Amino acid sequence: MKETALKTEYRCRVVSQQFKADSWNDFQIGAILYSPRVPLEQADALLVLYDPSDELLRFTGPKLWFTIEPSWHSHFHSHPVGKRLVQDLDATERAFYGHPDARYRVPHPTYSGTLSRPRVDSVRRAVVATVNNFGGRLWFLKSHFRTRNRMILDPRVELFGLPEAWAQFRHFPKLWIRRPPENYMGRASPAAADDEHIQFLSAYKVAVCLENCAEANYFTEKFVYAVRAGCIPVYHAHATVKTSFLSGARWIDPADFAFSPRRTIDFALNQDQMEFRSINDAWLESGILADSDERKMLPKLHEIISGKLAIREC
Repeated sequence: MKETALKTEYRCRVVSQQFKADSWNDFQIGAILYSPRVPLEQADALLVLYDPSDELLRFTGPKLWFTIEPSWHSHFHSHPVGKRLVQDLDATERAFYGHPDARYRVPHPTYSGTLSRPRVDSVRRAVVATVNNFGGRLWFLKSHFRTRNRMILDPRVELFGLPEAWAQFRHFPKLWIRRPPENYMGRASPAAADDEHIQFLSAYKVAVCLENCAEANYFTEKFVYAVRAGCIPVYHAHATVKTSFLSGARWIDPADFAFSPRRTIDFALNQDQMEFRSINDAWLESGILADSDERKMLPKLHEIISGKLAIREC
C-alpha cells in the first residue's frame, strides 16, 4: 500500500480535569492542532489525559487514553467510566508506563526539564519520609493492619504529610483517623514539584521513598527526588525497574532485610553517604532518565496520535 502523507492539519481534542486542559492554549505539533476547544463531533482525534472520560466511549475515531496511576487505582476498578474503558478500549487506545507494547509505553514523569541538586550544607544523621497524597498501597506494607506501615512507624523516621490527609488515607490503620502516628511532624513538606522540596530532603542522611506500588515499569519521581537531594534512598523496585531506570544507581532495598524496619534503617544510617552520592550523581548525569522528562510526554503521545491518523488516512 502506498503511503499517504498527513493532511496539512488535523484537529485533536484534548481532555483532562487533572491537568486542567480547559485552561491550555491551543498548540500544534507537526500537522496536528491540539485544543480543548475542538468540539468532539468536529475532532479528527481525541487525547484524554489521566481522568476517565466518557468521550472516549462516544468518540469513534482515533483516540488515546494516557494514564499514570498504578493498576490498583480506583480509576480502573471503581470509577464507573474507568471500568468500562478498561474493558472496552482496544490495547492500542491506551498509553501507560507498563503497556506490553513498547510503542504505547510512556514512562511516568520523574522530573521536568532539570535534574537540579539544591542541597543544604549540614546533613543530619536522620531518616525522612514524606506523604503528600493519600490512597497509595506503599510497597513495604504487610497485608495485616497490625503490621501495616511498619517502616514509617519506626520512631527514627521523621514523617511529613498533608495534615488533612491522614484521616482519608484508606490503607492506613483506622486508629490514625483519631490521631496521626507519634513520629508525624505535624506538617507537610514543601511542594514536591519545587526545588524547595529537594532542599528539604537534603537535610537528612536517609530518605524512605514511598512508592505507591512495585509493578512492571512503574517508576515515579520519589527515588529521583531522594537522589537529587543527596540522600541514601531506601527503596523497593520491580525487577523491570532495577534493570532499566535504576541501572547504575545505588539504594537500600528493605527486601534484603526481610522488610525489617529496624535492620533496614540501621544499615542505611551506617552507610557512607558520600559514596552513595558519588554513584547516584553519576547515574543522574548518565541520561538514563531522559525519557521520563515530563516535557517529552506530549511529543511521545503525539507520535502515537499521528501514527493513528496516518493509518486512518491510508
